[in-house]
Amino acid sequence: MRSGSRLSFPFVTSMTTAASTLYAFCAVKHESSDSTVAKHKLLDKSAHRDSKSVRRESSNGFNSNKIRAVYFFYRFSTGCLIPFMTLYMQYKGLSPNEIGSLQAIRPIVTLLCGPFWGSWSDRCGHKKTILLFLYVSSVVFRLCICFIGDSRSGFAIGLCASSMFYSAVPSILDSIVVSSMPESDRTNFGRMRLWGELGNGVASSIMMSVVSRESYGFEFLFSVHAISSCTALACLVLFVPEGSSMPADRHAIESERPQSSFEWKEKLLVIITDIQILTLFSLVVLMGYTLGFIENFCYINIRQIYKDHGQLGIVGRDVSICRIFLSIGGILSWFYAGSWGKRFGTGLVMCAAVSCLPFCFFLYAGVTSELNFWTKAGFFLAESIRSGVYAALWSTATVRLNELSPPHMKSTMQSMMESTYRGFGHTSGAFFGGVLCRKYSVMSEAFMVAGKGLLSFLVVVGTAMYIFPEKS
Repeated sequence: MRSGSRLSFPFVTSMTTAASTLYAFCAVKHESSDSTVAKHKLLDKSAHRDSKSVRRESSNGFNSNKIRAVYFFYRFSTGCLIPFMTLYMQYKGLSPNEIGSLQAIRPIVTLLCGPFWGSWSDRCGHKKTILLFLYVSSVVFRLCICFIGDSRSGFAIGLCASSMFYSAVPSILDSIVVSSMPESDRTNFGRMRLWGELGNGVASSIMMSVVSRESYGFEFLFSVHAISSCTALACLVLFVPEGSSMPADRHAIESERPQSSFEWKEKLLVIITDIQILTLFSLVVLMGYTLGFIENFCYINIRQIYKDHGQLGIVGRDVSICRIFLSIGGILSWFYAGSWGKRFGTGLVMCAAVSCLPFCFFLYAGVTSELNFWTKAGFFLAESIRSGVYAALWSTATVRLNELSPPHMKSTMQSMMESTYRGFGHTSGAFFGGVLCRKYSVMSEAFMVAGKGLLSFLVVVGTAMYIFPEKS
């Protein structure tokens, strides 16, 4: 039975990865045919508007296939190592308390450094150069962690340095891509990002099977990360647009750009106090809180449930399958997020996504009291829902924030959204999750309490918005 289970895991992993790749390929083909039809309709309605969009696309150097490659290899490089950093710390002999404190470094550093890098890229205008500098620096410091031994202070320094430079890499890249896309296609930004989810899923699935084998060590992950980062860097250099505006629009943008630090801060204060941006950031923080709780404790909870039912020997295989469902849910949601936004509106899509979060807690707590098919299916469904919620809300929020932000502050606002998500949301979720998990001896009870609390909060907020629509 054990040999059969070992054989079935690579088979399931390979087949699911192949199916995900095939689906994404078909989705791209479908998207390209749909975009061709849409362009012909747009040409019939307004030839002037279409020619303007074409000129903007060619001047910015935007190519959708190249951007897909960028996201795939960029997320593949990070998926080779970052998801396994906690396991590497455990392998080096660090205690759970030490690992928890080290894991808090990234969101805190992102909160402090992300807006700085984003505003600097907006103020100097060389977004691509800063993106490359930050990415290379983060990779170098991340690889240095392999040589520090089992020192807790060494881990702290390495994680702090790599997080400091990596804090604004995703937000600056997203800002460049969204700004470079033709305005009529920006709602389909999620279909670019789904390739990142696919790259991350492929990398994490492969590396999970590699880590479980004794013939490979954790140091092998660092080697793969170094090689894949070189490929990602080549894609960033060759395929990412410069992020600059059209020549005809640059003079207007420069005239609106604040000339002093005081003017910059004053204009930033006006923007972040806008009710639409505040609402958007609030939803992002709420999602960050929930996912921060779940991502730090869901696999520990699953492991405890398997241990209580005497099935600890297959928990590694089932967690790997969970990671596959995590990737599939994200890919589907990234692909359809733009269509949902067009049909139902961005506000409804974001609210609907947040409303699904309490059910993740209930599913992780266990559908039944026994570890049977339905309980395991609940874990897989919870993985798909949480990745789908993140993809739908983040894709919609990125496009909406790009529309609300001035041209000279798009990277700044994108970095602030990333910082609030990781700094406020993830940090508070990890903290309160730890408090609840210590309070309840059975971790599944902590997930059930958290789900009920979040559901009650959403019901209260939704009722208030329904009763007082003029104030919401």
